[in-house]
Amino acid sequence: MAQKNLISLASKVIAIFLIAIIFSSCSKGDKEIISFYENGSPKLIYFTKTKNGVKEKVFEQMYYENGKLQYVGNFINNEKTGKWEYYFQNGTLFSKCDYTNSKSGFNWEVYKMDKTKLVNKNDKVEEVTFYVEGGLAAIRVKNQTQEKEYRFFPSYRLMEERELKGNILNGQILSFYENGNINSKNYFKDGMQDSIYILYYENGKVQIKGNYKMDNKIGKWEYFKEDGSFDGDELYTEDGSIIKPRNSGMKYFDKDGNQIMI
Repeated sequence: MAQKNLISLASKVIAIFLIAIIFSSCSKGDKEIISFYENGSPKLIYFTKTKNGVKEKVFEQMYYENGKLQYVGNFINNEKTGKWEYYFQNGTLFSKCDYTNSKSGFNWEVYKMDKTKLVNKNDKVEEVTFYVEGGLAAIRVKNQTQEKEYRFFPSYRLMEERELKGNILNGQILSFYENGNINSKNYFKDGMQDSIYILYYENGKVQIKGNYKMDNKIGKWEYFKEDGSFDGDELYTEDGSIIKPRNSGMKYFDKDGNQIMI
């Protein structure tokens, strides 16, 4: 008797669960798979509802090729509405926002892969741009102390972090390889390069190192090979004129065949 009651209870639980799934699916609308990956996995999915003979998108989901959710959100009158969430390929939250109140700048929150927060919901959002397929490409924010722009790869990994002042580059500019290593580090003052500049190889080794002053190269510039060995240098005056060019190993000759000493 007890076993029958247990089976009956389990059947009721399963029935309720199935009804909940069906209701949830119906509440989203009719499911339409818009595109697939080559391996057959769904890529972009719409949910639509027909009102007065007109079909409208009410919900959208984008997936990675591995089946993980890339982003998800709602539509009303073909406009984004409510809460939207975006995810890295490993399932970690990349960003979220609420499109309900445009006056609040949609309250964006953005994170790095290591869960470090880049954008707080209290930051004032100045501009947001998206890739064609819907992923967040860049966001520019402003708070009481600074103005910054973050640019992202399609994978949502950080591509560039730029400090600005009144839409003009001012401060440190960091760019990254998609593996997370620094690509370059430089500084701007009123839109012109100023102070140290460092370019890195993807393996983390320094490739070029030097200084700028008002967009001009100044002082000693050093070059390195990918294994870290020295690969020559250049010298510049304070006004950007070159004093000593980098020795590339090439020799130059005049029309009479005499070597030109550089």
